[in-house]
Amino acid sequence: MTTLTVQVDNKENAVLLEKILKEMSFVEKVDVNIDTPNIVEEPKGSYQKLKKAIDKTDKSLMFQDIDDPSKWQKDIRDEW
Repeated sequence: MTTLTVQVDNKENAVLLEKILKEMSFVEKVDVNIDTPNIVEEPKGSYQKLKKAIDKTDKSLMFQDIDDPSKWQKDIRDEW
């Protein structure tokens, strides 16, 4: 067995590389070691901030009051 160590420039690319490596048939094990300082990492773009907020939200509570998605969407558009 041979061990390969790779440094990646940011966490998003590290996650992507990890997924790719895990799908390869000849890769036996993938260990991830993320060296981050003790500061809170803030998402950079609006999409990342929204995704982080949604990921923290309990999925069972999201959109529970929407019975008919098409009607809900139509009502939202009518407000414009």
